Amino acid sequence: MHIALILTSRCTARCTHCSASCSPERTDALLPAHVERLMNEAALIDDGEDLHFDITGGEPFMDFEQLHAAIAHAGKLGGGVSCVTNAFWARTDAIATEKLTRLRDAGLELLSVSVSRFHERYVPLTSVRRALSVAAHLGIETELKGAITRRDLADDGIVAKWEQTLDADQICIFPVIPYLRSDAPPLPDDEYYREPGLPKGRCPSEIITIETNGTASSCCGQSPEPGFLRIGDTNHESLAVIHERFRHARRQRILRRHGPIAFARRAIEAGYGHLLRDAYGGPCDLCIQIGSTPELRRIADEMSAPDGPDMTTTTTNKRRTPVIDMKTVKKNSSGKKKKGKKKKGFKPGMKTVRKNSSKPAGTGA
Repeated sequence: MHIALILTSRCTARCTHCSASCSPERTDALLPAHVERLMNEAALIDDGEDLHFDITGGEPFMDFEQLHAAIAHAGKLGGGVSCVTNAFWARTDAIATEKLTRLRDAGLELLSVSVSRFHERYVPLTSVRRALSVAAHLGIETELKGAITRRDLADDGIVAKWEQTLDADQICIFPVIPYLRSDAPPLPDDEYYREPGLPKGRCPSEIITIETNGTASSCCGQSPEPGFLRIGDTNHESLAVIHERFRHARRQRILRRHGPIAFARRAIEAGYGHLLRDAYGGPCDLCIQIGSTPELRRIADEMSAPDGPDMTTTTTNKRRTPVIDMKTVKKNSSGKKKKGKKKKGFKPGMKTVRKNSSKPAGTGA
C-alpha cells in the first residue's frame, strides 16, 4: 500500500508553478487524528506492495511536531516513510542536524527536496544543499526534485547551477506544466519545456493521495482539477473501500494500463483533435488538460463508464514516467552537446526510483 498524505496547504513560499496555490496564509490541514487513522487503515490493506507513506504539503516542516508524530506513527506500523520539503528550515548545520536526527530516529527513510527558479525567491540554494548534505551524513536517503522551464536548460541556467552545487542519491528533473497557482500571471507559452506529439507514458505512480480536506485521488501530485481523478472521501469512507475503487475503477485502470493518450486518441476520433496541443510536458500535462477541458472530459467520462468501450486492444507504452532527456535538449549555441564532467551522483534527465521499488519517490514539487 502506497499512500501520500498532504498534511497542510500552508507553505513558506508562493511558487508560481504551484497548482495547489499553497502559501503562508493557508490554514487547511489534515488533523493529527485523521492522519493516524488513515495510517492505521493503510497498514491493514494487503495489496502485495510494501507499506509506504509519502508526507508532503504545502510545507510539512512548518508544523514540525505534527510531522514528527506522523513519521513516528508510520514507523511504528512498519511502513517506509518519505517527506517532501523546500528546506527553508535548514538555515544552519545545527538546526538541520537536530531536526533530521529526530526524524531519522522516528523512521524517516527518504528526504526529498524541491527546487526551481521559483523556489529560489523564498529558499536559498545554500539551505537546499545543507538539508541534502546533513541528511546524507545521517544516513537518510536523499532526492532532489527539480521543476524546470525551457530557459532553465540554458548553459548558464539554473540546472547548470544545480549540477555545480547540489548532490543527492536520486535526481528527478521534470517540466513545469501550464497549470499555475490561481493568482499567478501566465508564463509565456515558449517557456514550457515540451516534446512533440502526444505523450505515451502511463500514469506515473500507483498511489492514493489524501488532500487536506480528506478527499482521495489517484494523482501523485496536486492536480488543479482534482475531481477528474477523485476516488473517494476519507471523511465518510474507509480507506479499504477507496482502495478497492482505486484498483478497479475503469478510469484508473485505463490510466495505469494505457495512459491519458487513450482518452486523447478517442477525442481525436470524435472530432476534438483541435483541442489538443502539438506538444506536451509529459502524460501529467495531457491528463490535466483532458480533465479540465469540458469536451475532452466528456470523452474520458464516457470511456470510464462501466459500459465504456473495450480497451483490451489498445497498445501501451512501458515508459511510466515523464523524462527530460537533458543530453538532447541541453546544448550550447553551436548545437553541440555541452561538454564537461558531470557532478558525481547528478544524473539529469532521469526520473529515478527508490531502491528495490518500481514506484516514483515523493509526490510534491
